[in-house]
Amino acid sequence: MELNRDIFEYVLAPVVSAQLFFTILLYFTIVRKRISADYKLYNLFLSSFTLFLIGRMAWVYASETNAVIVLYVRMFLLLGIGIPSLLIATAKQSGIRSSKSLYILPYSMGVILAINYILFFDYGTLHWFVSDSIVNIDGIKSAHKVQIVGAIIQLILPCSILIIKEILGRRQLKLLLFLAGGVLFGLSLVIGIGTEPQNIGLYYIASIPVGGMWIWAVFLDINDMKGKVSLLKEELQFIIKSDQGVKTKEVKSLLENLEEVSYGDLEIYKMRIREILMMFTDTTIEAGGDKEALLQRNAERTHAILESEDAKQVNEIIFSEAQQLSEMISDNPLQKNTRAVKTVVDYLQEHYDEDLSVDQIALIAGLSKAHLMREFKKTVGQTILQFQTKLRIEAAQQHLFDTSVSDTAYKVGYNNPNYFSTVFRKITGKSPLEYQEQLSNIENKSPIFNT
Repeated sequence: MELNRDIFEYVLAPVVSAQLFFTILLYFTIVRKRISADYKLYNLFLSSFTLFLIGRMAWVYASETNAVIVLYVRMFLLLGIGIPSLLIATAKQSGIRSSKSLYILPYSMGVILAINYILFFDYGTLHWFVSDSIVNIDGIKSAHKVQIVGAIIQLILPCSILIIKEILGRRQLKLLLFLAGGVLFGLSLVIGIGTEPQNIGLYYIASIPVGGMWIWAVFLDINDMKGKVSLLKEELQFIIKSDQGVKTKEVKSLLENLEEVSYGDLEIYKMRIREILMMFTDTTIEAGGDKEALLQRNAERTHAILESEDAKQVNEIIFSEAQQLSEMISDNPLQKNTRAVKTVVDYLQEHYDEDLSVDQIALIAGLSKAHLMREFKKTVGQTILQFQTKLRIEAAQQHLFDTSVSDTAYKVGYNNPNYFSTVFRKITGKSPLEYQEQLSNIENKSPIFNT
């Protein structure tokens, strides 16, 4: 039974945990590489902690001396490098401003704790660094106390404070998962070492759910990136389709964001830029552009992107295309017709009650009368007069709640109440008076008025 427990605590649990953390390390190293200093710090922690877990097997398979040497290396990696790196990374992500003290304090404290642990443990075992005649203390117990102090001041307290700060602030679930994992591991270390009898294997077992929590955070991070990429693509497409021309600052900002969410990987960025280029080409074709010429142009730009070895050069290619294709769309007759119809629709919605002739409306749209009437009917599905009448009757239905028929007629643009009544009946199937009676009956039946 004791052998089985040792195998579980010293081999199985550390190996399972190490695999989880190694998976997260691969994500940060391959997918998230070069994106920011925060993830380099996470890499330092994950590398250190993975080696710390794997090194636990030395207690089973190495000689006593070699096992102690491995322990010294493991504790220096964990206390002196790994945990301080985790603390700095999470602090920066929670919004704490980067400074020299943010780096110096955690690493200095970690190195001091690691050295003290090694000296105390050495005093109770090999006596390489400290003679056994200096003081009468239990070196191994003192070393364990250093671990407990380290867990409290490096993990439990700062991570708990950052959790409270995050809950009261931005409440980023990804960061909360990382911080909660840090608290859980710190508590398991304190409980496992601080209780009698000791249960050192507890924090190796606890590192399994911690790894699970962090993989969940990675999954959220991947989904978040996918959502950001889709949103950025949509915003870029909207800009080139707008009739206001390409806004240089906005496009450059969107491209910078797209580069960031491409994990700093040039190949991934080039792939997404090619997708955007195809989207731009499709949009221009749909707007009435020359299909063959645009497809040829797309092929040439795609080749240039593939051959590029510089993100700045890729940005210049797609930015130039955004400008030129936007101009093509804006100058295209089909696009001009669409804008003209939209102008008329917007104008009529604001001025439906005015006595406007089609000639006046065509002048506002900038098209000939015949051309506007044809395009409006094709786009809206109604003639200009039918659309104006629809707007007037919809407005009249609202006015008839508390306004007489005559006053309503004048308010919506009819100078003749009788003619208004005729049009109203034709559209709604009821006269204005019948419509008012129906409104009155509904009002009287309402439970609000019957109480």
